[in-house]
Amino acid sequence: MAQPTHAERLEAIAKAIEGIEFGEVQITIQDGVIVQINRVEKQRFQQQRKTQK
Repeated sequence: MAQPTHAERLEAIAKAIEGIEFGEVQITIQDGVIVQINRVEKQRFQQQRKTQK
């Protein structure tokens, strides 16, 4: 399997970022080379405030 090019790695990062409203993208680098990209996407829900009686 061929190693991804620099441009392909940057494209993978851009794709990981695309469409995230809340979350994070973690890029792991070893010896100056991107070896892993993790994407964590979070869903947030608005909280309803309790009304006082």
